[in-house]
Amino acid sequence: MFSKCTRHGDLAQSGLDARSGPEPLGFAVTMSALVVCWWELIEIALDFTSIDADTLATTIGTRLIVVVCGLAVVLESRIARSVLCFLCAISALAIAPALAAVHLTEPLLQPAVAFIDCVTKLLFLACALVSSKGGRSPAERVSVPGSHRP
Repeated sequence: MFSKCTRHGDLAQSGLDARSGPEPLGFAVTMSALVVCWWELIEIALDFTSIDADTLATTIGTRLIVVVCGLAVVLESRIARSVLCFLCAISALAIAPALAAVHLTEPLLQPAVAFIDCVTKLLFLACALVSSKGGRSPAERVSVPGSHRP
């Protein structure tokens, strides 16, 4: 029984049923955003032991901003993916040069944490890039319906 006012009976079927899972690319973005959030929370715990009291509040504040943006991506907020992409790109660009200057005579905990931080953020950026392209090959993105290339 469909209402004549809303004409729900005229809507085309979307092709989704209860057996179909989430879209793989959207799921990858969601999972990579959760990985970034979890790693930031782990880093907050590590910051209590390694950072002095003067910069602790600032460091925790910046990490919580990334966590909130990551959770907004999971909740599919409209602008959150772009903001988290920006934050991850800036963070990766700031961390990567410091990783190149690691001396093997120093303890490796901080470089290892920074490396994992950089990798998780690059993972999110890669998933977001592939998802924005729709997962199609370059030939499929360029082709125009009705035209055939030899």
